[in-house]
Amino acid sequence: MADQGNSGNALLERRLQELAEERRRLAMIIEGTAAGTWEWNVQSGQMRVNERWAEIVGYRLDELEPICQKTFIALVHPDDLALSDAALQDHFDGRTDHYVCLLRMRHRNGEWIWIHDRGRVFEWDGQGRPLWMAGAHADVTELQQARQDAAEMRQRLQAMVDASDEVAVIATDTDGIITIFNTGAQRLLGYTAAEVVGERRLDAFHDPVELQAWLRPLATADGQVPGVFEALSARAEGQTYSRQWTLLRKDGQRRQVRLSISRMDGANGERIGYVGMAIDITEILQARAEARLAAEKFAGAFTSAALGMALVSLEGRWLDVNDALCRILGYTREELLQVDFQRLTHPADLQTDLALVQDLLAGRRTHYHLEKRYLGREGNTIWARLSVSLVRNERGEPLHFVSQIQDVSAQRSSEQRLFESEQRSRITLDAVADLVLSVALDGHIEYANAAAVRMLAGDGALSLAGHLVQDVLSLTTEYAPQSQLDVSVLLDPESNAVDLHADLLLQMGTAVVPVDLTRAWLRDDEGQVRGAVWVLRDDTQQRAREREARHLAEMDPLTELGNRRGFEVHLQQAITRVERTGQAASLMYIDLDRFKPVNDTFGHLAGDAVLWAVASVLRHGVRDSDVVARLGGDEFAVILSGCSPRRAARIGGELLHTLANLSIPWDQHQLRIGASIGIAPLAAGMSVDQAVAAADAQCYRAKAMGHNNVQVQGETGELPSSSPADGGDLSDG
Repeated sequence: MADQGNSGNALLERRLQELAEERRRLAMIIEGTAAGTWEWNVQSGQMRVNERWAEIVGYRLDELEPICQKTFIALVHPDDLALSDAALQDHFDGRTDHYVCLLRMRHRNGEWIWIHDRGRVFEWDGQGRPLWMAGAHADVTELQQARQDAAEMRQRLQAMVDASDEVAVIATDTDGIITIFNTGAQRLLGYTAAEVVGERRLDAFHDPVELQAWLRPLATADGQVPGVFEALSARAEGQTYSRQWTLLRKDGQRRQVRLSISRMDGANGERIGYVGMAIDITEILQARAEARLAAEKFAGAFTSAALGMALVSLEGRWLDVNDALCRILGYTREELLQVDFQRLTHPADLQTDLALVQDLLAGRRTHYHLEKRYLGREGNTIWARLSVSLVRNERGEPLHFVSQIQDVSAQRSSEQRLFESEQRSRITLDAVADLVLSVALDGHIEYANAAAVRMLAGDGALSLAGHLVQDVLSLTTEYAPQSQLDVSVLLDPESNAVDLHADLLLQMGTAVVPVDLTRAWLRDDEGQVRGAVWVLRDDTQQRAREREARHLAEMDPLTELGNRRGFEVHLQQAITRVERTGQAASLMYIDLDRFKPVNDTFGHLAGDAVLWAVASVLRHGVRDSDVVARLGGDEFAVILSGCSPRRAARIGGELLHTLANLSIPWDQHQLRIGASIGIAPLAAGMSVDQAVAAADAQCYRAKAMGHNNVQVQGETGELPSSSPADGGDLSDG
């Protein structure tokens, strides 16, 4: 019995080991497939899933626990739940061996991913109801997207192909099997797509005589003639191959077509087939034949035409010429019929003409146009505009050329003179340093000289023609340097913007250059303005000279402050700003105390030293944006922009304190002075004289109240001064 027990235990142990090994292999297989496995108790809703099931939707397993049927429902797209339920019911009812459903689940990042869900019931209860079910999830998002992209591409391609019913489209694979036969091909050849798709029968569409004549020269050394597909596909390998063919309809009718064949490549560049597009030109060729017949009926026009006309043999001999051509070339009709056009063509133009003739004969052209030179009877050179076409018979064989020849010597001479004139003008304009632009009324630049191209587009640029002038030319003004000028006003004939803006600035990157712009109008033959020529000259030096002149004219030479003239200009500007912006501004009027005794006691040089020192105090005691001026004698003024009278009074008090403590060394003495200051606010509508009078009145009031104080219009009292009392010593020492 013991032996039997041991044997049973060993068998059980071996079986357990086998089961463990099977579980291990199964786990490895599942892990290798990257599948998310699930088990579901259909009755209770309980679910058991592996880590991969959670990873597919962007979670860790512990973040989703406890997992049940509601977890699955919450993650599935609402539109796909019905599909899943229907597939489950089919499986539960025995209609399918497995539950299979393609559905979308929301990933943690908010995106919908495609899941291939597959499973089956592996345990039923005693009443035949499903109890436990197991299955797996596979992420097929990329596959599904690729399928959708391919389906959309097929739909677009099919729609495009089917919409082209005027063009026959036939596609094949690399073996010549027809894969596409659109409605245009069905109309042209009389076959249905069902009759030919999947077949290899391109030769059935061709005229056999014409096809063999084309294939015969392609035979190999041993006489093997290639098939039509092999020959056509070989021609289409490098580039699109086009040729006129005679095709046979199913009912035997012949149609003339222009067929173009191209190679089709896959995404990786591999060859996947060929596509041919054919256009029915039967009616076109018939119309041409009728046109030739009509031309023959009106042959009388040949002799009476004002243009030179000729019928020329395939070798180049004149077969017939009209009187106009004889007059152009200077030969009689009999003389021309004895020679060919090659002999009368200028040697420099002959090869070009002959090459075009060969294109006509080879079918690469139906006609050509050429300006060429003929040699006249007197040895002169005649410029002519030549138009040549080739007449063919009903079989397409060439018969002769028809040439039209127009004498354009006078026109060419005029064009040459015009070209030389323009060349001289351009060379001259390119040599000047000024920027020269010719601009149409719509703002497009027609011409820019070399300086303009270099300055506006940079070194290496070739032309500005065709650009909008506002895209390359940025103009502002010294008055408003941050506001770009609308250059379109410079193209308005009714505008005087050029005269108004004498302070133009040209912006080139970070550089700003003062420029002077002059404008001249361009007119058409009827005198209507069609554009303008602008000349922009660097005005830097001229502006600098003008500023220097203004500065000298508006500067007090002793103190280097502004003089009365400059002061009045700045004061008017300050009043204008108050009117425009409503921002406060004040005017300070300063009259020195005890200055006359300094002059009388120590002399004018001492007085000048005092004035210079006072100017320095005032200059450093106010903001850089404020304007300090000497109005004459010992009177000064300060324009305080953006400053209320109360704030101006504080500034005046500080200046008064500094002046009271000012000591100017002079000949072993220390000169001291005081000051009386009057302040008045600037108001909209007042004049310069009114503003000065208001501030001067307050200064007079300050003197009347004992000197060394500040008085403000509209306020009573004074700011106490820390300066010595009026009437003190003029100097210490």
